[in-house]
Amino acid sequence: MRKSHIYLSLVAIATVGLLAAGPVAAQITEAAMQSEPEMSPDQRSEFESWSAKQQGAYELWPAETKSYFWSLAPERQMLFWRLTDEDKIALTAMTGPERDAAWGQIESRASNPPSDG
Repeated sequence: MRKSHIYLSLVAIATVGLLAAGPVAAQITEAAMQSEPEMSPDQRSEFESWSAKQQGAYELWPAETKSYFWSLAPERQMLFWRLTDEDKIALTAMTGPERDAAWGQIESRASNPPSDG
C-alpha cells in the first residue's frame, strides 16, 4: 500500500467521514479567495524555497489551513505535506483530543511504515 493511501486512511478514519470530496473542493476554492494570512520574512523565505508544485498547492489551501501549517513544528510540517488537501483541511478543522489522536496515528504510521512484502 502506498504511503499516501495510509495517511489518507488514517485521517479519513479520524474524521469519521466529516467531509465529502465535492464540498471540500468547493471549500478549497472559496477559502483560497478569502483573506490570506501574512507570512513572516522567515516563512516567505521558506515558501520561496519550495518547488513550484508545493507553492501552487499551498496557494489553494484555505487561510485557516495555511495558518495551521505555520503553527506546526517542522517535523509535523513535513508530515502535513504527505496528506491530501482534503485531509489537511479536515485536520485543520479538528480540535483538542480529536486532532491529537489524528496526529498520533499519522506519526505512528510515519515511524512504522508497513512492509510491502
